[in-house]
Amino acid sequence: MAQAAAAAFGPNAPGFVIVILVMLGVGSWLAEMITSAVGKGQISAMIRTGTTIAAILAVVAVAWQLLTKFFDFTVGKM
Repeated sequence: MAQAAAAAFGPNAPGFVIVILVMLGVGSWLAEMITSAVGKGQISAMIRTGTTIAAILAVVAVAWQLLTKFFDFTVGKM
């Protein structure tokens, strides 16, 4: 079971981006709640913007890897 989880969600695995997005979401939510509670709305907005950009970059990186593998497969490199 541990080997299957490592193959699916380990580093350089397809599900790793899911783990990253969940961690970004929870961390961002927690940081926004804390900064909003202490009256730092501007910092809260910066955290939201930063984590949104990080999430988009993570998804783009995985999409790029998948497209590269797909095009390598269609050419016959795999």
